[in-house]
Amino acid sequence: MFGGRGVVVALCSTALAASSFVGAPATQAAGLIVCAGQESTTYDPGLTLVPRLTHLHSTSEYTCSGRPGETVKATGHTVGIAPEASCLALDSPRVLERVRFADGRESEIRYEGSALRAAGAHEIHLTGHVVKGFAEGAEVTRDVSLLPTSLPTDCATGGVTSATGQGQLRIAF
Repeated sequence: MFGGRGVVVALCSTALAASSFVGAPATQAAGLIVCAGQESTTYDPGLTLVPRLTHLHSTSEYTCSGRPGETVKATGHTVGIAPEASCLALDSPRVLERVRFADGRESEIRYEGSALRAAGAHEIHLTGHVVKGFAEGAEVTRDVSLLPTSLPTDCATGGVTSATGQGQLRIAF
């Protein structure tokens, strides 16, 4: 019914959802906002089998919740670099995300992180802080599971230039 790619997307989405519970702190911060949604990422130059400096650009469409029954839409725009990115790993990505909430709040977040390839997907874990705007100074984690939008054989030819998947953002303040 889903095909091979659909099964991988379903498995990665399940793993991402489960990881959000595993990483939750035992005590709740004064405030916690959790945002989840679709993500689209481009790589320049495209990812190949040879590690190289790569620029990352992402757009996220989030649904965020802070209090039970309260949700707000948000968009995230991310730019960054991975010093030695390849189809096998995004080595130590450093990124800046600007999140705009539908209620008018904005946050600018700086991240560093790690990424690896598992079951054909890039599994990315970023940690950082809000450096400007809403919740300034707050600790942030971001987990993303991305699947290439092209065939895996593109790693050996022209390169993988984009990926889509699911992302989750947690702001603890």
